[in-house]
Amino acid sequence: MHGPQGEITREVFWNILGPGFPTEQVLLYVIALTAFLLFFRGLYKGGFYTRLKLVMKATGTDVDRVNNPLQRFWFAMGDVFGHRKILREPYQGIFHLFIFYGFIALTITTAIVFLQADFIYPIWHVWFMKGGFYLGLKLFANTFGILAIIGILMALYRRYVIKPKWLDEKPEDTIILWFILAILVTGFIIEGLRMQAVEIGPESHMYPYIWYAFGGRIVAYLFSGMSDVSLRATHMVLWWIHVLMAFTFIVYIAYTKLLHIFMTPVNIFLRPDTAQPPIRLMPPEMFECAETFGIHNVEEYSWKDLFDQEACMRCGRCVEVCPAFNTDKPLMPRDVIQNIRTYLEDKAKFVLDADGNYHIVPDEEYTGPALIGDAIEKDTAWSCTTCMACVEACPSYILQFPKLIDLRRYMVMMESDFAPELQTVFKGMENNSNPWSIGAHTRADWAKEIGAPQLSEKGQAEYLFYVGCAGAFDDLNKRVAVALAKLFDAAGLDYAILGTEEGCCGDSAKKIGNEYVYQALAMANIETFKGYNVTKIIALCPHGYNTLKYDYKELGGNFEVYHYTEILDALIKEGKIKIKERISDLGTITYHDSCYLGRYNKVYDQPRDILQAICSTPMVEMASHHAKSFCCGAGGGRMWMEEHLGTRINQKRTEEALASGAKTVCSACPFCLTMISDGIKELGYEEKLQSFDIAELVVKAAGLD
Repeated sequence: MHGPQGEITREVFWNILGPGFPTEQVLLYVIALTAFLLFFRGLYKGGFYTRLKLVMKATGTDVDRVNNPLQRFWFAMGDVFGHRKILREPYQGIFHLFIFYGFIALTITTAIVFLQADFIYPIWHVWFMKGGFYLGLKLFANTFGILAIIGILMALYRRYVIKPKWLDEKPEDTIILWFILAILVTGFIIEGLRMQAVEIGPESHMYPYIWYAFGGRIVAYLFSGMSDVSLRATHMVLWWIHVLMAFTFIVYIAYTKLLHIFMTPVNIFLRPDTAQPPIRLMPPEMFECAETFGIHNVEEYSWKDLFDQEACMRCGRCVEVCPAFNTDKPLMPRDVIQNIRTYLEDKAKFVLDADGNYHIVPDEEYTGPALIGDAIEKDTAWSCTTCMACVEACPSYILQFPKLIDLRRYMVMMESDFAPELQTVFKGMENNSNPWSIGAHTRADWAKEIGAPQLSEKGQAEYLFYVGCAGAFDDLNKRVAVALAKLFDAAGLDYAILGTEEGCCGDSAKKIGNEYVYQALAMANIETFKGYNVTKIIALCPHGYNTLKYDYKELGGNFEVYHYTEILDALIKEGKIKIKERISDLGTITYHDSCYLGRYNKVYDQPRDILQAICSTPMVEMASHHAKSFCCGAGGGRMWMEEHLGTRINQKRTEEALASGAKTVCSACPFCLTMISDGIKELGYEEKLQSFDIAELVVKAAGLD
């Protein structure tokens, strides 16, 4: 039944089905066609088409999702096939990689077999399943099939033994893994039966090549005592079971998270081509004519916001890294997306008629579940620190936290539903342009002792030193502002401050959801900057840095913005800041990556380079660092809100700093310095740990303190 060099005849090719195999072939086509028809029916029954109708009725604005299509395509292909994001978590990444490429390899093998048997040979009578190609195909399929089984076993071990607390558990998760394993294992059993029947034994032309199918050869040992008749009968039964399972699996895709096989690549292609996760733009003129602000109806999201839920595979990467979830708060970014998915299906019952047409139902007439309160709890929306860890971790490039900002906007601007302490913050921003509500006339008092130059007196400067509210009003961070001014003076940097003309950047107002206050603050600053022809800005705070660099552009403020660590690093390397004596009395040092400096702006190396240049003491990393850094808890306006739920985020981060073995924690953000300093005090670690801003250490090493 085999020719020389491993050529396989059609009878063996058809898995020893015997002389009646054309009948079985027709039956196979019928089953295949039925499976694909059931797949599309499953998309309807599983709710995909219903959700898609609502997705396409979304009215919210969005950024361009299809510009540079070729670039987007190759990025998506590189991400899908290279597993760039998935492999950031090695264990999960490796088993998914094994399963993914096993699936791809076996699909390719099946397609080649299908083409040979059903098209190429019947039409052109060409048989290429022979020689080196056939042997290579056997080795290819066996290798990746074994890897796929290893991947499934690793996934099962993680689900049943490791069992991370954030892992989502639904019946389909277990069914999927065991289903795939059954398909893979039966495939090898079938191959082993076939090999034992027709290839094992010196009389077979295939005998010298049997180890090319090493998986099947190993399984064949299990059947060495069976008769030829039993082997063929068992093979036939198992082959049909295997085929039916495979086609059933195709149908099952339509009902489960396996649909991400198709949706995730699409979502990666549609990722925002912006420097920051886009938060919905609210043009200034909107405040004059809009009847509502923010989002409280799901159709007010953009179509892409709603499409995200189709790409979510519930992997839990976003939950794993979420600081709110890890301190026992109700926020799980994955569930925000999944709850929107469920809400779309629930709302469809109220807005789709019998013909499938969509009707927007006025608030006063709508009697179904609410988006805010029912689908997504208010405490869930308020727990977010906008640290961007969820967005950074998501392999599907879903934007989780921006959806919560839109809900906050509605609660704040339409319902005045926010924490009582924020009332003082908003009044302070409106009346004194700072959240502490300290008199605006004292904003430049920190600079009096060193005589920092002011633009009102100097006229112009190469750099505007944007101090921000913390550097101007907070006693802990005034030291940082003073240190930076001394360093700029020593380096001969052409800079100036705005003094009392400087206003709050508005970051906290924007992330809390008070877009009106944010834009008022931002427009005032932009007007002032333009009045002095400011082109370059050095920001003390990463939140101000990020806001001035990106958000102000939406309002016409285009400036070249730097964080102070970028400037200090350059000045030290250029020799303009001279280090007189490297610091040696701080013990082991660790650096805390600010979310807005690190994940938002990828500034990781400069702060570390500075510390290595000025300190002789060793430096260690915390368990969570760089892109995986753990938030201090102050972002998203949480700096001004009490933590009533769970444990304090800043304390968890402080514990992590202590666990690293460090004696000193350095940061480059006023919020982070405040939160970690408070964490040290709250936990009573004053004798074990101390915190500094990097600028304070540089000024000391330069002998300027």
